[in-house]
Amino acid sequence: MGTWIKETKKAIYLMQGGYYISKISKYPSQSNPKEQVVNVTGMRAWFTRADAPGAMAVAPTGDDPPPLPPPPPPPPSSGRSTNAAGLRLIKTFEGLRLRAYQDAVGIWTIGYGTTSNIRPGMVITEAEAERLLKRDVERFERAVNSSIAVSLNDNQFSALVSFSYNVGAGALRNSTLRRVLNQGNYTAAANEFPRWNRAGGRVLAGLTRRRNAERALFLSQDYTQFL
Repeated sequence: MGTWIKETKKAIYLMQGGYYISKISKYPSQSNPKEQVVNVTGMRAWFTRADAPGAMAVAPTGDDPPPLPPPPPPPPSSGRSTNAAGLRLIKTFEGLRLRAYQDAVGIWTIGYGTTSNIRPGMVITEAEAERLLKRDVERFERAVNSSIAVSLNDNQFSALVSFSYNVGAGALRNSTLRRVLNQGNYTAAANEFPRWNRAGGRVLAGLTRRRNAERALFLSQDYTQFL
């Protein structure tokens, strides 16, 4: 749902649904006590949002709206974190884009490859991109933990997180890579990485390099030669 503006006797609100997400209070004019004054400087940011307001409602009476409730806390982390090599690999291949774009298969993406709830025209800061990256990495860490039944060292775990971050948790769960790894065949699992180098039916050079880097990290070899 997009944003809209609501005015009451007390303030002007940027609304989302039945809640406000930003508020600008009114105060009496010094020159005319019958008038109310609003500082519009803060309102400028409302119209630079990707979901900028397109309508306004005036409510001279009635209650003021409640503030937007905070989002629910994220699910607890798996307790195991992707190591620095894995994060470097993810950041290098995803790249940082602060404006929404369509990836190789037409999916709207932003930040370091975030695809959840991204809209055309959306713009974020670098700090927001880092927050989205952390949220997404934790989600795929949980996916790896729930999918893999054998023990993993930090490099193996981090390579699988990078792989899942790119192809999706469902692809990992349904992959031959997962099947042979859960059978204890680490070498066969490593050799499955290069097979995942297509997007939209085409072999992509960037995906080939990424899979080779993930395979090298999984084997604790020099992955940086592929960055």
